[in-house]
Amino acid sequence: MSYAPSAHWNEFFSKCRDAGTDLDWGTQWTKIHLPFLKSANVKTVLDLGCGTGNDVLRLVQQGFTVSGMDFSEEAVRQGREKSEKLGLNAQFVVADMAKRLPFDSATFDAVMSNVAIHMFSDRITRELFEEIRRIIRPNGLFVFHVNSTEDALVRAERHPPLREIEPNYFLERHGQTMHFFSQEYLLDLLSDWKDVELKHYEILDEQTSKLFKRVWWGKAIQPD
Repeated sequence: MSYAPSAHWNEFFSKCRDAGTDLDWGTQWTKIHLPFLKSANVKTVLDLGCGTGNDVLRLVQQGFTVSGMDFSEEAVRQGREKSEKLGLNAQFVVADMAKRLPFDSATFDAVMSNVAIHMFSDRITRELFEEIRRIIRPNGLFVFHVNSTEDALVRAERHPPLREIEPNYFLERHGQTMHFFSQEYLLDLLSDWKDVELKHYEILDEQTSKLFKRVWWGKAIQPD
């Protein structure tokens, strides 16, 4: 396996829970997606790489029918607990997005993924983008955030890389893998989509106001 296994993420989310923390970016991601989801009259959404379900529940509270999928059984368990506690109707699935997605073709009006699909080799990444196309209905919406190639040095300060597996694809010391995306690479991955929009921006640390992350936001429409 060329990417971090589910055990890595189970341990990560268990440690977060034990420490009383959660991998939650607040509305950082969903506030950008929401206008596009609403204007496209989206009703059903898949959150791909949903973690403990925070963005899933935010979208449910906005009136969407949402499924969350993650590789970590621990993360999904925590997501289900949150959903039940809040009395919200959200669906969660444990699955590996590096393999065929466990959904029928044209199942969702939209797929959303926030800093989760940038952990694979070029081959798996291309296969994943094709799978995302398969499960989105014609004229459906794909919205996402991925780490930018300009984020590589910033991230290396927190998670030093052990080696470069492929161009812009690194194994980090703590066991995670990270693929950094350029604009050219994203446009290539989305060459069969329509109405593609990309925006590059920086995220600052809320406490120190120092640069924390550089990301690409993207939107694309599934052709007819």
